[in-house]
This record gives sequence, C-alpha cells and structure tokens, in this order.
Amino acid sequence: MKKWLLIIACWSSSLIQAQTVKALRDAIQVLVADDDLKNASVGFYALDLDSNKIISGISSNKTLVPASTMKLVTTATALEMMGSGKRFSTFLKYSGEIDTNCVLHGNIYIVGGGDPCLGSPKFDSHYGDLIGNWAEEVRQQGIDSIDGRVIGDATIFNEQMIPSTWIWGDLGNYYGAGPCGLSIHENMCELTLQSGKKGDTTVISCVNPYIPDMTIDNYVKGMITDDDESYILGGPYQQKRVIKGGIPVNQEEFSVRGSIPDPAYLAAFELDMELRMNGMKIARSATTIRKLKNEEGVEDDSQRHIIKTTYSPRLSSIIEMTNMYSINLYAEHIMNQIGLFKYGSGDTGSGTQATTEFWKGRGLDTDGFYVYDGSGLSRFNAVTPRQLVGILALLYESKNYKIFLSTLPVAGKSGTLRNVGKGTAASGKVRAKSGTMTRVKSYAGYVTTKNKRNIAFALIVNNHNCSAYEMKKKMEKIMVKLAEIND
Repeated sequence: MKKWLLIIACWSSSLIQAQTVKALRDAIQVLVADDDLKNASVGFYALDLDSNKIISGISSNKTLVPASTMKLVTTATALEMMGSGKRFSTFLKYSGEIDTNCVLHGNIYIVGGGDPCLGSPKFDSHYGDLIGNWAEEVRQQGIDSIDGRVIGDATIFNEQMIPSTWIWGDLGNYYGAGPCGLSIHENMCELTLQSGKKGDTTVISCVNPYIPDMTIDNYVKGMITDDDESYILGGPYQQKRVIKGGIPVNQEEFSVRGSIPDPAYLAAFELDMELRMNGMKIARSATTIRKLKNEEGVEDDSQRHIIKTTYSPRLSSIIEMTNMYSINLYAEHIMNQIGLFKYGSGDTGSGTQATTEFWKGRGLDTDGFYVYDGSGLSRFNAVTPRQLVGILALLYESKNYKIFLSTLPVAGKSGTLRNVGKGTAASGKVRAKSGTMTRVKSYAGYVTTKNKRNIAFALIVNNHNCSAYEMKKKMEKIMVKLAEIND
C-alpha cells in the first residue's frame, strides 16, 4: 500500500512540475500573440544551469538589439579578463625643477588612467575632497608658484571619446557622455531651470559644476507634464550647447543633466582654480595635452615626477554600480579598459573586438554577435537570447560567479529592478539586467526557482507598439512564471 501511495505522490508531483513549465511556455505564446507585439520581434531562451537542459525558447537564435542588457556582456568580460580587484590609477605629477624660492619651473600634470568614478558623488567616501587634496599635495612639494600651468592628460584613451555609432540626439545628455582618459564628476553637469506658465520660456539659473567657456542656447518651455522632456544637443569638445523641449510648469528649481564637453580640461581647470584660491601664483591658464599637441613645451611622461597616485575603487564595485543603476559612462570606460588590457589601445573598437574574441575563445557561437559599444546605447549592437544565456552560463561555472551575481539588480528589491515583480514569486528570486530604449525592452539574468533550481534567461523585444511601462508589465509575467517553476 505504501508503495502505491509513493507512486501516486510522485506522479502527482511530476504533474504539478510539468504544469509549471507548461505555464511558462503558455505565457510566452500569449506574449508573442499580444496585439501590441504584432509588428515586433521577440526572442526568448531559458536554460537550467544545473542540468544544462533547455527550459523554453522561441526565436532564441534571432539577432536583436539588446539595449542595456549589453552591459552584462561588457561587465562579465572585464571581470573574467582583469579580475574583481583591478583598480585604475590617476597620477598627479610635475615636470621641471623647484628652485630655492619655491618656484616650479615646469608644469603640473593630471595624468588620467581611465577611472570612470573620479570625483563621482557615488564614491565620495572613497575620494574625499579630491581637488582639495591634490592642491594640498602640490603645496607639500614646497611649491608656492608655477611658471608653467596645470595640464590634463587623457591620452590613455582615444581622443574621439564617443563610440561612432551613437546618435546625435544622445550626446549632449548625461547618458550620452563619452569615456575620457581623464573623466571627472561622471562627465556630467546639472542645469537648474526655472519655468513659468505653459508655453513660457525657461531660465537657466545655475550650471554645476561651473564649466568655463561653455555657452547654452536655451529653447526649453514650460509644459503640462510631470516629466523631464528636455534634451541637450552638443558633442565632445563643443563648448556651445543647445537645449530644447519642455519641463513642468511653475518650477523654481528643476534639474536637467547634461554631458561635460571636455572632462580633462575641467579637471585641470578645477585644480588650477583651487591652487590659485589657496594663494599659489600660476603663470599660464589650465589646458590639456589634446589642446597642446601641436605646440612646444609639453614634457614627455618620462620627464614627469609623481606627486600622488589616486586609485579607483575595485573593479567589482564599479561593475556593481554599472549593472545596478545602468550607468552608460561606466560601461564605456570598462569597454575601453578591455581594449587597453588586451591590445594596449583604449578605444571602443579595440574593446569590442577583444570582447568578441574572448567569448569565442570560451566556446560561444559568435555568429550574429555584433558588439559596437559597452553600454548598449548603440542601435548597431545585436545579439541573440541564446548568446546572452551562453555568457551567463559560462559565468555560472566561473570563480567570479558570486561576485557577478551580486552586482545585478534584484527583482522587487534593488536597482533598476526594484519595481519589477513586487509581491510575486519573482521578488527576490530574479537577478537580472534590464534594457530600455525607444521600441526596445529586454531582460537577462538569473532566476532561482521554487525548487531551488538555477536558471539563466534572456528575453528581448524589438519594435513593440506600446509604452515601455506597458511592455515591462507584459515581460514581468514571464519572469514570474520562471520563478514559479517547480520542475
């Protein structure tokens, strides 16, 4: 009798388990048949990492635009290549000689090491008063006047800064800030605007930090909206910016974030101003190696003496910020660092090539794997759901897996997934990266199921006809069904 009861119990359990997988597959079919997706391309793939069995898939080999889930590829590559403890160094140096009258007959150099976090408010406790500390270090050398100048050196990275496939409309905005060898303040400035009634022009009351020589043509108007509908136009090294669109009416202090035209120059300028305010005499104004490259008087790095080395946080901490809050600038810096590490060239092209070759060498099928930047902002990026899951599966077998997993937002709890799956089986059980751009929505990451199985998944939708919020709610149902699997 007991034997028959055991058989019946096992049969009943298997039936329930099979039903949970069937519910997932049914939910996928419902999503694909949704009228808002009648013009869309949908790709999905889910793999049981413990058994290496496919849970479900549809158009899993279809190449699609991934948006910010591309950051998973970038951060996973960097972690595997360089290790979690990697740090990036910024050097404060001087050239020439200091005479008995405390005059430096030479220049002060800030030599960037491609640190994306330098001066970031997110790492205030790490850097402290960065510029003030640097100024004090210069004074400690016994210098009270400089007959040269402060020079920013960003040559560790390519001068171009932005990936060539980014669109013009993104570049002046904070999320379109490009990686600089000497970045500062996340290459981001904040504009404070005042608005009146509907249709009235607005006034820019403050720009923080102050950016010398930058001018802004303001065409922003007050609108009946709750959102920031403004956008800034302007590329790297272009001091003239144009801001258009609208902000909510009757605002005394409405913040809009933009990119900094020349981060290396701003870093040099800020140190120059700090030194002058502390009473130091400086003969010439701040500048950069880029501006001086056709002029004389720039010493080779071998002729410079180190005053102080400023180290970045550990790579694992930078990756956590990148994935948790989807910071494009950090991802692009990481991609350049990949190129620098592999080929000695800090540029997007070297980084993307190294990334593709790395995963190909690990056995990933890279047909249809197109990497054009590190953040996913480029619409030239294209990957398949199976490839994203393939990379996640390889990380699952790596010594870096737990570190990588800890950098991902948790559904219903943290980061860009804090409002996904609240009060459902997905809450606390899905760790994933989201991706959003116009007509693109994606999720990829890991799920711990009800019976403690570990699943890697990727779900990408291109060219949906509904809002990003509505698309999120539709895709959320798939993540819930993944978490409910009991097979």
